[in-house]
Amino acid sequence: MSESVERSPVNIDDYVMIQRFLYAEVALLDRRAYQAWFALMTHDIRYRVTTVSARPAQDKTSRFAIIDEDAQTLKMRIDQISDPNLTHAENPPTLTQRLVSNVEAYYGERNGVFEAASSILLYASRPGSPETGLYAGERQDILIRDSSGVRIAERTVNLAQTILRDSTLSLLL
Repeated sequence: MSESVERSPVNIDDYVMIQRFLYAEVALLDRRAYQAWFALMTHDIRYRVTTVSARPAQDKTSRFAIIDEDAQTLKMRIDQISDPNLTHAENPPTLTQRLVSNVEAYYGERNGVFEAASSILLYASRPGSPETGLYAGERQDILIRDSSGVRIAERTVNLAQTILRDSTLSLLL
């Protein structure tokens, strides 16, 4: 989302619609309804997850992408984690609970386009493992509303951690 351009907050009806969409979207992920979740993406989705590079306090914080996917690669990943024969990382599946809060929503540059920012907290527990994972971050979304509903055109998740619990992040944020 562009910070240099003054943005107009959405009206209350659009805010509630966006908030409900974000809540329903994470509920699909927690139920592992990955195909239904992917149906909420536009055909040209851009999905990124970044993390912070640890630096001394006097140095500028730098972020780098650990995931940078388009519709094709995101679909391949969803197909893989949906099929227990294709993945070891999610077999048995990770038990998850996602919380979305602090939703901010603004009108985009075109009619039917919204910019939304939200905080996400993801609790993850692997069956048979005493360790649990906690991922926190900010999601920045470009949402598009058309005749078929609301779709995610772009998502950037800025994780608030420098070290990930897992060497691979098979979970969707």
